[in-house]
Amino acid sequence: MGVVGDVGQGPGEEDHFLGPEAGCPYRVSAPGPGSWVLDCSLSWISLGPPSNVGPISSPPHIPPVLGQILRSPFMKFVAHAVSFTLFLGLLVVNASDRFEGVKNLPNETITDHPRQVFRVKTTQFSWTEMLIMKWVLGMIWSECKEIWSDGPREYIMHLWNVLDFGMLSIFVASFTARLMAFLKASKAQQYVDMHVPDEDLSNASLPDEVAYFTYARIKWRPSDPQIISEGLYAIAVVLSFSRIAYILPANESFGPLQISLGRTVKDIFKFMVIFIMVFVAFMIGMFNLYSYYLGAKYNPAFTT
Repeated sequence: MGVVGDVGQGPGEEDHFLGPEAGCPYRVSAPGPGSWVLDCSLSWISLGPPSNVGPISSPPHIPPVLGQILRSPFMKFVAHAVSFTLFLGLLVVNASDRFEGVKNLPNETITDHPRQVFRVKTTQFSWTEMLIMKWVLGMIWSECKEIWSDGPREYIMHLWNVLDFGMLSIFVASFTARLMAFLKASKAQQYVDMHVPDEDLSNASLPDEVAYFTYARIKWRPSDPQIISEGLYAIAVVLSFSRIAYILPANESFGPLQISLGRTVKDIFKFMVIFIMVFVAFMIGMFNLYSYYLGAKYNPAFTT
């Protein structure tokens, strides 16, 4: 490859060769006055970089046998099972502090200091909840990769994927509602710190929107974000433990039992359809027979 340009080189100037010895793979020549030619040596591509350039570091080599073992379906199943077992363990640990009961009753408020808003303490995330949130984010990323690789249509064809998607969505909604409750309580605490001079909030005069966050649990509104968060979290925990049914078929004892129960449930639903049809028929018949006596007096001796 040659590139010709004007560099103002005078006659009589000798050619210069910058080869691999000088650390440059180019050859510069001056064929005539007022011009130069730059030739690129292709030998650098085959011989490697110049000697003054350090070698490029490569990632550590993984033995092919170990890589095949780690990529095997069995190892993927084991890794998934262990990860999900640890996740269920975190759910149990998160509830372990309430096994012997709660520290304060629903009509009590306990704070760290007299000027603390009660809801600031109840809406804070514990370390187990933080780990659960990180675990949920990791599972969401795994589900997103599966959707990207398989496609949305193929993803929703498997009911286990739908269960995972619903479980993770409920977890996200629960933590979002909990975060909203914490932000509102923090805003109330900020108002107390800036505008309330009293040392004890029990005797202070607070606006209704601030005083609400000092109430005990028994006075909370049904639409409170923390109550909604706790309800969604309970549903997500139930769905999480039901996910164990995905692992049981790998066991030689529980696998056939689960398959048998699954087929039995289908037969039970079929039986329930027939039972409901017969029950509705008798219910309508009895209603037609006794509807004329609706509201009539009855003898208390024949009632229990």
